Amino acid sequence: MSAEGEAEAEGGEKRKMKVRDIMSTPIITEEGDTGVIKIAKDMADLEVGSVVITSKGEPAGIITERDIALKVLLKYRGRRGSEVKAKEIMSCPLVTIKPEATVEEACELASTENIKRLPVVENGVLIGIISVRNILTRKPEYVKRFYPEVRVLASGWTFDRLERSLSDGEVFLAKNEMERYKERLKEVYEELSKLVSYYVDDRELKDVFDDMTQLYHDVKGEGEEKILIEEHRKQLETILRKIRHVTYGRKLQSVTSFTSGAFTFRDYRHGHGTGKGMRLPFKRTRP
Repeated sequence: MSAEGEAEAEGGEKRKMKVRDIMSTPIITEEGDTGVIKIAKDMADLEVGSVVITSKGEPAGIITERDIALKVLLKYRGRRGSEVKAKEIMSCPLVTIKPEATVEEACELASTENIKRLPVVENGVLIGIISVRNILTRKPEYVKRFYPEVRVLASGWTFDRLERSLSDGEVFLAKNEMERYKERLKEVYEELSKLVSYYVDDRELKDVFDDMTQLYHDVKGEGEEKILIEEHRKQLETILRKIRHVTYGRKLQSVTSFTSGAFTFRDYRHGHGTGKGMRLPFKRTRP
């Protein structure tokens, strides 16, 4: 399985995904002397969560919804909102990134600077913006860098893919096609190895991986005559049953969360017993 965040390059080699590949465009900009009321109206009309402020055509700062809500109401509460200019509340100096930087580098920079948006600049020209949401959409395993309290679990669709691959192996075993069976076990085992390194808090995934490890090592390097078909069939059934239960539960949870209008990590926090939902940190759809 190709890791998220990688793309195919020429010659079949892997290359790391670049900022250019996932940045949001176009970018809404305003001049520093623009009034905050106009900026807030533009953000609402265009449904964006941030505006880059320019000076003489070059990016100089950024204003987010939070800047308007906190700085205007608290710092400038004695003045009318129409009198406050963008340059007075913008965050600066602006932290930017180049389009050819990797998503890993963007994640590291955003995490280090404790910011959620990085304007993308090429030769002094603003060409896009990459947000935490952009990063987590492609690299959900990075969520702990921004939200260390969140437990991240593999999706139901990930388990569904594993189930289909392993079910093929079950068919190969039934047909006595041992080489294909062993090859499919190897593929599923290697994919699980990568997944458990990403989703380190996923106990159910780890449980499946432990069972799969035992099964895989039972056949690794053995001849066809040493594989006890009935025993392997039983072990496969046990693993597939676990996967199907998790798949169903997590798909159901996703659908329920979607229809309710709020995506949550129900009891997937560190520890148990709270019973309260916790909103996903990357729920918003705006850049």
